[in-house]
Amino acid sequence: AMKSTSQIGQDVYVLKQLQNLRGGFFVDIGAGHPEQINNTHLLEKSYGWSGISLDLGYADEWEEQRDTPLIVGDARKARFKTLFKKHNVPKVVDYLSMDLEPPTVTFEVLKRIPFDVYTFRVITYEHDAYRNLGTLEPSRKLLEKHGYTLDKTVNNQEDWYIRTDL
Repeated sequence: AMKSTSQIGQDVYVLKQLQNLRGGFFVDIGAGHPEQINNTHLLEKSYGWSGISLDLGYADEWEEQRDTPLIVGDARKARFKTLFKKHNVPKVVDYLSMDLEPPTVTFEVLKRIPFDVYTFRVITYEHDAYRNLGTLEPSRKLLEKHGYTLDKTVNNQEDWYIRTDL
């Protein structure tokens, strides 16, 4: 099996939560490089997952190294309902990864996710609380309000959520 390519074991955590699920579906917002420090590379390449990723750059590398589409653009302007429909995102998504720069942008985008229509089995959310930008509590309130359970906080950097009802 391939090694984890994520920064702090997000991919391994997701697989553990979902019993090494094969053929899952991910949405990766702020995906970055297609392989290095990427939360979904292992899922796609070793477990046959599909999904969509959003980022501002890396289009050429993505084209060469990944089979799943990269949507290039500013996630703050994305119309997620339209985008998700266009890319046949299932109503229950196995994994949502959110990691934008700075964390204030991640929170801005979190508020735009159509949680009323789409449910995510596992979410890894980078808040970088150690930077004291004030997004930690509001992000937790929002996700808990939508039925997500905070399962783990890693390095004062990320919160990892699960749905206990799916």
